[in-house]
Amino acid sequence: MQRCACVSVAMTLQVALAIGGPKQQSAVTIIPPDEPRLHQTIVKSTPIEKALDELRARFPNRIVIGFEELFAPRPDTEPQIDLGPAGSSLAQVLNRVRIIDPKYRVELLQGGLVHVYPAKRKADPVGLLDIRLREFSMPQDSCLDQTIENFDSRGYAPELSKFLGMREEAWYRKHGGQVHGVAGDTLGGCSPEEAPGPVYRHISVRDALNLLARRSLQVSRGDVTPNDPIQPPYKPLSWKFRFRREPDANTGLGGVPFFQAF
Repeated sequence: MQRCACVSVAMTLQVALAIGGPKQQSAVTIIPPDEPRLHQTIVKSTPIEKALDELRARFPNRIVIGFEELFAPRPDTEPQIDLGPAGSSLAQVLNRVRIIDPKYRVELLQGGLVHVYPAKRKADPVGLLDIRLREFSMPQDSCLDQTIENFDSRGYAPELSKFLGMREEAWYRKHGGQVHGVAGDTLGGCSPEEAPGPVYRHISVRDALNLLARRSLQVSRGDVTPNDPIQPPYKPLSWKFRFRREPDANTGLGGVPFFQAF
């Protein structure tokens, strides 16, 4: 699957829209009118991305994926993937995925979650996915994708956000700068304070992301009643974590972490 990457060549436009209530916050950095806007580039899939896209297409209501991806260069052409005959079982297809890219381990966990992570190298050298959360409350079903995409910044994982904030502040102190302002902690109606739960205690960031993906699978299959209005058809959500190594990044982590729903 080809992917579109939006690249900003000017200042970043950060907006949190106030939708439907006084609790919402907003912070805006204006792009000057004479600056160029966003443009799109087509990003080719890596072999493992292509294989996981095909895996989800084969079993759309049976699995979701938790993917700890090694940050790798993009190929020049879209890869061709063979996951076997159309009637292959889930176990057979997972074996094919393992063969396609042996750099990864592929495990089928409880609740239909396929965990894909590096066999040797670390996709998460700082250990962000291992940070323990004192409490994590499951959000509204319509907010699952936003929660995954903004897991490090929207207030669902305070311990993670605090850790990232401290490292960034330390970087700016070292370089004689000041931490930049960010958008508000809420987006639309997806506020951690309004999350209906249930509440999970003393779990890791990885555990919480897995819970979000499993919940999306349950909702898509009709195994549970949605806890707020959602627009059908509802597709299961998988999560991806990547860490782009960048020794002097202002994150203070030696790189830039990315959380993504796909």
